[in-house]
Amino acid sequence: MSSEPMEQDIYRLAVEKTTRLLSYVLLTLLAITFLLPLYWMFTGSFKLQSVTMALPPEIFPTNPTLENWTRLFTGPWPVWRWVLNSMAVSLLTVVLVLAISSLTGYGFGKKKFPGSNALFIILLSTMFLPNQVILIPLFLLVHGLHMTSTTLGTYFAMAMPMISSPFGIFLIKQFCSTIPDELLDAARIDGASEWGVFTQIVLPLLKPALAALAIFTFNQAWNYFMWHFVIATDKSQYTLPVGISIISRTPAIGKMLTDIGLTMAGGSFGAFFMIVLFVAFQQYFIKGITFGAVKE
Repeated sequence: MSSEPMEQDIYRLAVEKTTRLLSYVLLTLLAITFLLPLYWMFTGSFKLQSVTMALPPEIFPTNPTLENWTRLFTGPWPVWRWVLNSMAVSLLTVVLVLAISSLTGYGFGKKKFPGSNALFIILLSTMFLPNQVILIPLFLLVHGLHMTSTTLGTYFAMAMPMISSPFGIFLIKQFCSTIPDELLDAARIDGASEWGVFTQIVLPLLKPALAALAIFTFNQAWNYFMWHFVIATDKSQYTLPVGISIISRTPAIGKMLTDIGLTMAGGSFGAFFMIVLFVAFQQYFIKGITFGAVKE
């Protein structure tokens, strides 16, 4: 009996093991690279200002202190109000984005009408526009609608730039395209209305995509700095990133200096909510971004 098949199997197994080992090494290096900024920010929150600027930098705090965290929560700043503002704006943005993206994505994915392809391309092209381009027109629109006259109005004004998400519409459209038309036609034959088809058939199938979009949107809304900074008219209306940027700037010797330790503590505190969100909904996030990637 020839030994060639056995040698080929041994060679194949060796190649597979080597490839798997190299993949693990590469993924480990990438994970360390992506976690390094988070580690640096967290350890920096336990360093004094003089130590944060030291050269060579301290990889691990030799004399850790809680002074930055103490100042963050005991200072004259409404930190917890900023957390509430960030949570309210982010959740409101998620609800509006999911509602608009699901309806619009379903329309583009399952409804054919004149100019639908051209309109979809125009919609996607808006993703190339930087936020600075629409900043002034959007501010004039919000100001003309008097949306910042109340706290709730301010929340809606802060959420407005993101509620029509081209990325969200594109994601839902792609998922809707994978739903068989026969399934929707069968529901219509059984007497379901168009709204019934959408709510009872389409939406349950879109749960993985909606979960992934919700995490993306919440993260983006939570960290959306520039528009929230422009639209907030009072310190009590700041979101957490805006508030942290304000309190970390202190006047000294005729100029503004950044309190790096306090900034690191505030950034770590804000990142905590994002980490908890991702850990809690990790399975839905992974399922959402991988759904439909493998065709049977």
